[in-house]
Amino acid sequence: MAPKNTPSIAINAKKALKIRFNKNALLEAALTHPSYRNENRCPKLDNFDRMEFFGDAVLNYIICRKLYTLFPDADEGQLSRLRSTLVSRRILSRIAKDLGLANVMLLGKSLRRQSASVKSKVLADTFEAVIAAVYLDQGLARVQKFILDHFTGYFDAKRLLRLDPNPKSLLQEICQKHWQKLPQYARSQGTRGIKTEIRVRPGVNILAWGRTRRASEEKAARLLIRKIRQRFSRPLKKSSSGKK
Repeated sequence: MAPKNTPSIAINAKKALKIRFNKNALLEAALTHPSYRNENRCPKLDNFDRMEFFGDAVLNYIICRKLYTLFPDADEGQLSRLRSTLVSRRILSRIAKDLGLANVMLLGKSLRRQSASVKSKVLADTFEAVIAAVYLDQGLARVQKFILDHFTGYFDAKRLLRLDPNPKSLLQEICQKHWQKLPQYARSQGTRGIKTEIRVRPGVNILAWGRTRRASEEKAARLLIRKIRQRFSRPLKKSSSGKK
């Protein structure tokens, strides 16, 4: 995430995003993190944090609208879970990396020395700021296309289930809904790492291994959710209309 010369930031970013901006200043603002502005004299730009806030709202609207159309049989809880996964830091930072934002954004020296998790958050925040820049420069139709083009591969219920950032909470909700019981976790150390067994009732149990307790528990929770959905629940159905 080495900084670039400010005059070329919009040029490099437009090549990465493949969008022709009318107002380069909007894009420059979205890619100039406060840590850089605090360490350097910058031309007066719109505020990064304001753009991130606005971009987050636009992103959630577009994602909610898409999910509402795509999964007509999903209830509010399922839609909320799918949306939460789609707009998670994990996915946003991954899309930001794919777009090459790490190569064009401006960061302060102090932030460039931070951990990978901090940089992942910055990437996700920057992607939301870029969404705001696209909306403010191009309008709703263009930003909707921009977002959906980069989320296309994620609009799949099975894949989203695997990417759920909090599978233990989802498993708890499912177990309470179907059996009014909480899942029971049992852990032990083994040659393959930490072994976790989750048991709800006879026939509703799973074993999984992981390098850490958290990894083991989350893997087991995901596997048991998949098992429950395959055996006891209808999968989410997509709309046949295929509309975005």
